[in-house]
Amino acid sequence: MRIGIYNHQHLRGGCPICTQTYVQGMIADGMKCMNRAKGIYGEDNEFVNYTDLGDYPSENLERPGFRRLMKDIEEDNLDVIVVITLDKITTDIDLLMETYQTIRKHNIQLITANDGKKAMEILDKALVKWQENSN
Repeated sequence: MRIGIYNHQHLRGGCPICTQTYVQGMIADGMKCMNRAKGIYGEDNEFVNYTDLGDYPSENLERPGFRRLMKDIEEDNLDVIVVITLDKITTDIDLLMETYQTIRKHNIQLITANDGKKAMEILDKALVKWQENSN
């Protein structure tokens, strides 16, 4: 199984100590994602990291790591995507639903380190309502 771990850290400020703290946080979040995935899918998986550290507002999905993730989704190169929390993708509900719609279209599972597969159950229900409201 090929599992993608996406992590976005909006870099605030420019001090070297702040940057080091953000990077350490990203590493810790990535490990939590990997450990959650291993707990659900087992140890024998290939992990691919997609990270964005920088001044990328949440509603800007034109981030290099995110674009690479979406390309791998479109090319069916992943089975699962893990994020620490959904807001690492975006806090904009329309963008989140559009992204999730693409993920589900390619039969990819999306889990969070905090909620596991429950996140996908919630998003599936939200996607149905979002699609109804969009029509």
